[in-house]
Amino acid sequence: MTTVTICIATYKRPASLGKLLDSLVTQSDAPPFEVVVVDNDHEQSAKPVVDAARDGLHVRYLVEPRRGLAKVRNRAVAASSATFLAFIDDDEWATPKWLASLFRVAEDTTADAVIGPVRIVFGPDTPAYIQHCRLFAESTLPDAAIVPWYATRTSNALVRRQSLPDLEAPFAAEYDFSGGEDVDLFRRMIDAGADVRASSGALVFEHRPGRRANLWWVLRRSIRNGATIADIEWRHFSRGVKLNKALASMLRAPIQILRAATVWRRDRIAGLHHLIDAAEGLGQLAHVLGLTIEEYRKPA
Repeated sequence: MTTVTICIATYKRPASLGKLLDSLVTQSDAPPFEVVVVDNDHEQSAKPVVDAARDGLHVRYLVEPRRGLAKVRNRAVAASSATFLAFIDDDEWATPKWLASLFRVAEDTTADAVIGPVRIVFGPDTPAYIQHCRLFAESTLPDAAIVPWYATRTSNALVRRQSLPDLEAPFAAEYDFSGGEDVDLFRRMIDAGADVRASSGALVFEHRPGRRANLWWVLRRSIRNGATIADIEWRHFSRGVKLNKALASMLRAPIQILRAATVWRRDRIAGLHHLIDAAEGLGQLAHVLGLTIEEYRKPA
């Protein structure tokens, strides 16, 4: 009987998907698992890669032609009847003890979800100050530590199916193109009493090309993160309270930009952190005003 379904959402990344599937073949001491790959490309660019992996894996291939992160993740969830769902992204690859480590913490703690660390592998042209910005920081939480909602993600996670708020469509469609659907799900689960723990040994690696590891990308993502924080953390506030909070964040932005300019030449890492703070504040205001960055409408 299958204990875990590994859910992989993919969109036009056949080479990295192949590397991920190869890493799943070499999982050791893992519980019985299957793999479900859901292709968000109607041209089925991932199909040859999945077909090539069938000799080493029990893998199913599905196509979700409607674009959207929540849609493709929900399709994978609905296709599974396993006790646990594991999530990993199509630009990542797992270390041999990845699934075993997640499962061990889930069994030892009876946690509803377990989150593992992601280590970024940058291209050789990525500046050091970008590599060390907090958006790319690897989790240092020890085994079985409680994971706060803002540190959750589906790029490396194991979830107990019965803990999901919806057994077939737990991800909210409003995040289809903006992202943040995973953080939203875990926040709702935690608010409902879910126990989310860390697994320090469940390491995965993520390839990060230069086009997604430059100053423009970091600031754009920080604006989006600010919007996600405002959406999730302020969702029960009145519009007036939201607007006041957003304006306060925006008014702090020029101060952060000035601080960044002051230290930029001697310490770009510190300078970038100030710029990230400013961008997150602008994102919070943008969210309250109804403006959304939909970065997933275009290929990654």
